[in-house]
Amino acid sequence: MRSDLWTLVRFLHVLAAACWVGGMIVLGAVAVPAARLAGDRTAGRRVVTSAARRFGVIGALAFAVLIATGFGLIHHRGIAVGDLGQSDYGRRILTKMSLLAAMGVVTLIHSLWQGPRVRRFEEAGDPAAARRWRLLGVGFDGFLLLAALVTLWLAVSLVP
Repeated sequence: MRSDLWTLVRFLHVLAAACWVGGMIVLGAVAVPAARLAGDRTAGRRVVTSAARRFGVIGALAFAVLIATGFGLIHHRGIAVGDLGQSDYGRRILTKMSLLAAMGVVTLIHSLWQGPRVRRFEEAGDPAAARRWRLLGVGFDGFLLLAALVTLWLAVSLVP
């Protein structure tokens, strides 16, 4: 029975990772380009904003499950969080945790600060400022994609 519990915890951890990272990839690779091709910038923005808000709820839940199950899995392996830096395995976990934390912060900045600035400058009729803020968003998206790929690689490297 105990083994089944940890199998469930690992399953939830992988499912949460798939939901969170997969959702970000779908938004960036599918929703945003499709909205741009629609031709109507305002309608496209509404669709992307709506999809991003809906994903935000699922993504936040998935992120919380990732954190909880991740700490549970570390504890299950008998590793104290304070001792993570003492082994290659622990250092990979620390790197993964650091990347996830950075991704969480960048996602919040992207959705709560940068995105609204783009919208504000577009609505105010300042295309130059809107473009600058969109470029910042491209940088955030690039970081999130790269960090997600590195995090996934680290996760795969942790499997015994």
